[in-house]
Amino acid sequence: MDNEQIKQWIVDNLCTREVARGITGQSDSAFGQSLATGRISPFVELESGKRVVRLYLRSDLEKYAKAKKQ
Repeated sequence: MDNEQIKQWIVDNLCTREVARGITGQSDSAFGQSLATGRISPFVELESGKRVVRLYLRSDLEKYAKAKKQ
């Protein structure tokens, strides 16, 4: 994969917490609880100074949302 293909894969498959909450249809506190219980986990965590940026895999979130509705 070249850099453009990698960049496109990231855009298509990874999302922030805010987008992840939209996919799962959860409030911020419900999403936090799903993280705490291990039902959802970040695909990657990147340290940025004192902050940690967590990105979530869209397919995992869609699978979780589908299972949650059943």
